[in-house]
Amino acid sequence: MTVIGWDVITAQMKKALLECARSAIEVHWCAGEASDGATGIEGLTQMRAGVFVSLHVEGKLRGCIGNLEGSKPLPELVAEMASSAAFEDPRFEPLQASELPGVQIEISVLSTPVPILSMDEIRIGEHGLLVRMGRHQAVLLPQVATRKNWDAKLFLSHVCQKARLSGEAWRNPDLQMFCFSAEVFSDPQIESSCPS
Repeated sequence: MTVIGWDVITAQMKKALLECARSAIEVHWCAGEASDGATGIEGLTQMRAGVFVSLHVEGKLRGCIGNLEGSKPLPELVAEMASSAAFEDPRFEPLQASELPGVQIEISVLSTPVPILSMDEIRIGEHGLLVRMGRHQAVLLPQVATRKNWDAKLFLSHVCQKARLSGEAWRNPDLQMFCFSAEVFSDPQIESSCPS
């Protein structure tokens, strides 16, 4: 297993992972098997890291699912999260074939979350947040705070609310807070090779 360092995720690897994600979604409607996207990319199947795959249609979020653990080879986990984002995100109806040509795929490859003790440790635009308390847990990716123009306090408040806790739960000493960084990359809207 290779520990992910952002300098080892090349442009060619990003392209392969994006193709892997798109193929995993397309196979839902097309005959055949999804591409693993890793053919000819030495070492890609040996890499493991947490991954989130976000889908956007016309600039609006259409699905986002992730796995913090990096429990499978990176191409396999990307494919699984892409399919889950398209068809299993409970916040959205399953993706329709007619939407496929306009879907933009964004992949976030995560570093290992590290514990933090206060909001002063959060760097907006660089850190994502994970909070846990009892059975409650939620994650917000680094790009969310940037896109919403949140400061650290608002970022913490929103991730707590996403965990179905009070927006002030970050003040509770029982709340566990973690930050992580992410290598974020996306494809342009690409015409699907699969007929809709």
